[in-house]
Amino acid sequence: MKSLMEQAKALERELKSLKDDIHRHPELSFEERRTTAILKEKLTALGLEIIDLGMETGVVAVLRGGLPGGTVALRADIDAIAQQEAAHEGVVSCIDGVMHGCGHDFHTVGLYGAAKLLSQNRETLKGTVVFLFQPAEEVTQGAQAMIDHGLFDQLPSQPQLLFGLHNRPELPAGTIAVMEGPVMAGKCHFTITLHGRSGHGGSPHKCTDVIVTGAAIVNAVQTIVSRNIDPLDSLVCSVLSIHAGTPDNFVPDVLTMTGSIRSHSDAAQACAQGRLKEIACGIAAAYGCTAEVEFHPGVPATVNSTYMTGLARKAAEELVGADQIVSPRPDMGSEDFAVFGQHIPSFFYWLGSGFQGRKNACWHNEHFETDDSALPLAAALLANSAIVGLDALANDSN
Repeated sequence: MKSLMEQAKALERELKSLKDDIHRHPELSFEERRTTAILKEKLTALGLEIIDLGMETGVVAVLRGGLPGGTVALRADIDAIAQQEAAHEGVVSCIDGVMHGCGHDFHTVGLYGAAKLLSQNRETLKGTVVFLFQPAEEVTQGAQAMIDHGLFDQLPSQPQLLFGLHNRPELPAGTIAVMEGPVMAGKCHFTITLHGRSGHGGSPHKCTDVIVTGAAIVNAVQTIVSRNIDPLDSLVCSVLSIHAGTPDNFVPDVLTMTGSIRSHSDAAQACAQGRLKEIACGIAAAYGCTAEVEFHPGVPATVNSTYMTGLARKAAEELVGADQIVSPRPDMGSEDFAVFGQHIPSFFYWLGSGFQGRKNACWHNEHFETDDSALPLAAALLANSAIVGLDALANDSN
C-alpha cells in the first residue's frame, strides 16, 4: 500500500487546479458563497456528511471511520482580504481589490486534500474526523460565529482534539514548524475619545486642543512596551487611526483614536490595558481634556500545549523526517483558531510556503504568493495529524 505522502502527491494536480480556481475568485469575510458551494459539492462527492449550521458561508463536514474511536477536528480558513493583487507570472485574482493575500486558499485546499486522503482510508480510521472550513478569519469573527450557530451541539460527537495550519512564506516549502507554547498573539482593540473645547486656530489660549493632547498620548503609549512589560515578554501596543477636525482654522473639540494591544500572555494584556487607561486619562487631565477609554476584546493567544505538540511532532516526523521540522519564533499576528482552542485541546502548525532561492513577500502584501508544490504536504500533514490523534485517543482509552 502506498504511504500517505505518496497518496498525497498523487493528488497534486487536482489540488493545484482547485487552488488556482479559488485564488482567481477570492471572497471577503462572510461573503465566501462560491467557495462554500464548491466545497459542499466536493465533500459530498467524497461521501462526507455535511452539517448545516444555518450560516451562508463556511462548511462543516463529518467523516466516520470504519473502526470505533474518538473524534478529531481539522480546521482551515477560507476568506480573502481587501487588497489589489500585483500582476505576476502566476495565477492572479480576477476580482478587483480582493486577493488571497494570506494564503487561505492554500489552507482550504490543504484541508480538502486531507478529507480526500482520509476518505480513501476510512476503513482503517479509528473514529470520526470533523472538517471545519471556517469563514471570516480575517475579521477574527468566523470561529465564534460557527460556535454561536451551534457547532458543538450539532456535531455527532464532541471533538476531543483539533489541528490546523497556516502557511509561512518565510519558511521554504517542505518545512514544517512545530512549536510548543505561544504561536500567535491574542489581541484586544481599544478606542480613546478625547473631549476638549473648540475655537479659532489663531486663539489657542481660548481652546483646549484635543489634537495636541492626542499626540502626547500616542507618544506616551509607546512607553507601555518599553517601561511597563518584562523585556522578555511579547507585547505590541499600537495606535492605528486618529480622527479629528476638518476646517483648517478651527481647533476641534473631539478626537477619537483606535488601536490594538497584542500579546502572548493574559498578564501582559491586562497590564497593557491598565496602563493605557491610566496614560490616556492622566494626560487628558494634564492638558485640560477628558478621556473615555473603551476596550473591545478580540481573540485569545494561540498556544500549543506540551501534549498536543508531542502529537504534532510525531505526525510531522512520519511525513518529512526530523531535519525538515523547525521551531521558529512566534508571531504577533492573531488567529481566531484560538477561539476553538478555548473549547478543544488544539495545535497550530506553520507550513513552509516560500519559494527556494528568492525573497518571498509576507502575508497581506500585494506580491504575496505560495509555492503550491507544498499542497500535498499540507493535505498529508492534516490527514496524518487526524490519524495520530485518533490513535492517541484509542490508546488513552485502553
